[in-house]
Formats: sequence, C-alpha cells, structure tokens
Amino acid sequence: MDDTICAPATPPVHSPIAIIRISGPDSLRVTSSIFRLQGHTREFIPRYAYYGSIHDNNEEIDDCIVIYYKRPQSYTGEDMVEIFCHGNPIIVNKIMNCIIALNVRIAEPGEFTRRAFLHGKMDLTEAEAINHIIAARSEWEIATAIQQKHGSLKNAINDIKHNIIELKADIECAIDFVDDDIEIISFENAHQRMLAIIDKLQEILNRCRIGQHLSHGIDIAIVGKPNAGKSSFLNCMLNHERAIVSDTPGTTRDVIKESVSIKGMQCNLLDTAGIHEYADGIELLGVQRSYKLIDEVSLIIFIIDAVTGLTSDDEHIMKLMSNKPFIPVINKTDIATQESIAIIQDAIGQKGIVFSAKTGYGVPALEDAVYQFIRSQYVEYKNSFIADIRMIQLLEQSLEYAREALHHIAISSPHEIIASALQNVIDTIGAVTGEISVDDVLNSIFSRFCIGK
Repeated sequence: MDDTICAPATPPVHSPIAIIRISGPDSLRVTSSIFRLQGHTREFIPRYAYYGSIHDNNEEIDDCIVIYYKRPQSYTGEDMVEIFCHGNPIIVNKIMNCIIALNVRIAEPGEFTRRAFLHGKMDLTEAEAINHIIAARSEWEIATAIQQKHGSLKNAINDIKHNIIELKADIECAIDFVDDDIEIISFENAHQRMLAIIDKLQEILNRCRIGQHLSHGIDIAIVGKPNAGKSSFLNCMLNHERAIVSDTPGTTRDVIKESVSIKGMQCNLLDTAGIHEYADGIELLGVQRSYKLIDEVSLIIFIIDAVTGLTSDDEHIMKLMSNKPFIPVINKTDIATQESIAIIQDAIGQKGIVFSAKTGYGVPALEDAVYQFIRSQYVEYKNSFIADIRMIQLLEQSLEYAREALHHIAISSPHEIIASALQNVIDTIGAVTGEISVDDVLNSIFSRFCIGK
C-alpha cells in the first residue's frame, strides 16, 4: 500500500457535483501540483474546504472544492483528498487524467474500503456493511446495514470471543496446576459456561440467517385461475405495466419476477400461470411451474375473480394451498356486486382483501397484510444482521467447534484437548471479523464493491 490511488466516487453521469478521491502517501503532493487556491497560498489544513481551480499546465479545467484528510484521520487511514468538481463526465475524466499523469494509479473496486480495513479503521463486518448500504433495496436493509457499520455484529461477536478466551485461560491455568490439589475450574463450571457460549453463537447465527433471507427479498407467488387478474394485480403493485394483460385466459406461461418494497421490506412478486385442473399441452407446463412455486415460496397471494365468484378451479387452488400461508385478494371489485363479494367471503371463511387492480383500491390493506405476515414469521427481523455466505459458513463452523469443545468438557477430556478445541472456536470467529484473513478471501470480498468505494 505504498502507492497512491484515485477514482471517481460518484457515477459517470451528468450531475451538479462529482467527487474524485485520492488516497496514499502522495495525495497532498499530487493535489498541490494541480490545484490553485484562490485568495491565498497557505498550506492545506486538514478537514478544511478550499475553493480554487484545477489546472493542467496552463489550462484551467474546472473550479473545485478540495478537502484534505491527514492520516490516520481519514476514511482509508492514509493521507487522502476529495475533489468536488462539476458533475460533467468530460471534466471528471480530464481531472482524472491530470492525477494519473502524476504517477497515481486508478483504484480497483473496493480498494479504498480495503485500505480502511487493512489500516484498522474497520473490521470485515463493518466493511461489508458499507457495500450493503450502497446496494440495499429496502429501508430495512439500509437501517440494518448502518447499525452493522457502527459495529452491531462486531460487538456481538467480540463479546462471545471474550467469553471463550476467558474460559480457555482458565482451562490453561488448570493445566499448570494439574499435579496439585488446586481446582482452578471445575468441569461442571466449564460445561455451564460453554453452554452459554453455544447459545449466544446460535442466536447470532439465527439473526444472520434471517437477515440473509430478508436481504434477498421475500418470495411471494401470485396465484389464481386463468383471467382472475393476476397480471393486472402485478402491474398495479409495480405502478407500471410489466405483465401483458389480456381478456384471453392463459396469457401468462412463464413466471414473471419483479421486486417491490412493501413498508420498507423487500418482496419478490412472482406472477404465475393461471391454474385449472384440466390444463394440457404448453399451458400445462406453465401450470406445473405454478404448482412448484406454491411449494417453494414464503407467502401466496390468492387472486379471486369477484365477478365470476368461486369456481372449481379456485377450490382446486385452495386445496393446493392447504398447508401454506396465503392472503386472499378479491379482485375486480370495481365491477362486482356487494352480494357476490359477500358470497366469496363466506365461502373462504374470511374477509380477505377487497381489491381492484384497475383503480388501485385495496393496495394499503394488502401492504399491511403482507407486512404483518413478515413480522409474524421473522419476529426478530429488526434485530437481525446482514450476512453473506462467508459469514454464515464461518459461524456454522464456529458452532460446530464449540459443540466439539462441549463434548470434550462433558467427557472430562484432558485440559490440553479442551484448550485446543476452544482455540479452534476463537480462530474461526476471528475470521468473521477479519482478524485472520488470507488475500484470496479479501479479494473476493472487496471485488464486489463499486469503484471509488
């Protein structure tokens, strides 16, 4: 990390302002070479904003604001400069060319954050949270990622690690007095402490799994008989025409998947082929996909045609959903009679959501129903962590090692074996926060970041 890097921190589009970052030992020298202060020539004071202009030899490129961050009080922990210029890609490219000409290289994806990690400004859980903040598709994910950026997951893991280290220290102390009659720690005490550690590990793992599931979005299948208005329902929820709407039954053959935020939670709506018992030919293939989705998704939205009322196809669908959570949506209520709506409600044994895909009536009630379902299924969703496969696998391995240590304690294995088993737990947990990380793991993590971050 002896070299200096640079990159735009904003997208290459026309905008009022663009930001260019420079980080490394030559940041200040490079900036001083191309930036001319207006009104004075004094040296840069860290964290002060200076107004001036960027020059390429004698050519003035743009008026800019420049802020200098002196190491280690910067995002990367290195000397760092941010240039705020006008957001024209031509201007940004010209400034970048000036910087690169002074022996500065373009940063790789995630390299600024990687340097921050390597300089101890953050651990891996916090670094990965930054990427989630940028890529988040829901309010919940943003809020959770910000908490994680501030150390929520790191603190939970460090608390467990502290308990394991203390237990290991007591076990190792007992080794030194093995020939004496001094009992430093009993197997019963160690067993109780190990059980508490396992409970905490399991809790963190569960919270990570919930977060991983929610960050990918809750899969919700839209099912119903042909021409019940499933595609119109999808278009209504998206507020634009995504699916083809036709009076001809069986228009939808393939599953259409679209994401939408419902009360801050990411949901994946899957529009399926109309289901009826006696489908054949190519229509049968679409119906079979619908059957498969009913088994796989977390929630089903059952669209019922309020005009035709319940039919044998609707009854067939209800049998398919007998063991699955579903929300009945009585559609086309803008053209149906109150009597027909009441008959459907009596038949299904609940009011359902009275809905009109044409007018949008019933959307707030449906969003409330979906949100309440998510809350009931994921009670601890507000206390969850956002974790990727790497974190979850490490936590699973930590839990496995912890159970091995518990087994050795339960059978009164030699203290040396118990201490070794506990060290396996400590090492694996350390890899979650990045205390033990090989280069290929870091490359995999930070390559998923955008350039400039």
